[in-house]
Amino acid sequence: MNVVKALSVVIAVSLLPLTPCMAQDTGIPSIIGKGFETFQKDGSLAAVNVWLAGSARESDDGVQDQANARLGQLQTGFGRIIGYEPVRSVVLSPSTRRIYLAVKFEKGVAWMSFDCYRPARDWIVTRFLIDTNANVVLPPNILGGQ
Repeated sequence: MNVVKALSVVIAVSLLPLTPCMAQDTGIPSIIGKGFETFQKDGSLAAVNVWLAGSARESDDGVQDQANARLGQLQTGFGRIIGYEPVRSVVLSPSTRRIYLAVKFEKGVAWMSFDCYRPARDWIVTRFLIDTNANVVLPPNILGGQ
């Protein structure tokens, strides 16, 4: 009996790395960080191009122009971007995630969300939203509501 128990423990421990720890990965997809690095170095249009790379909106000039114009308005009012801070990462399914961030500018903060999808190995951004009003971007449960 002791051999059977010991063997059961060894098998259970050896299977632990195969349990759903991959599904619990709640980090921010690297494409988001790459976009912010690009934003700081090369400007908002370059960041939008990074964020939309590989998505259905990648070649949609209207979406790119609109996002670039919004980010430009924020820079005009708040100064240059100085960084971002994660607020929450929500795993919607094994291949989808919504990321909420505070985007820091010299004179103020904006709120941003990214819908991310991983069809294979790499994440892509399918949609993002930015606004200076937290109520527009963040759901009530993050803001302390129900």
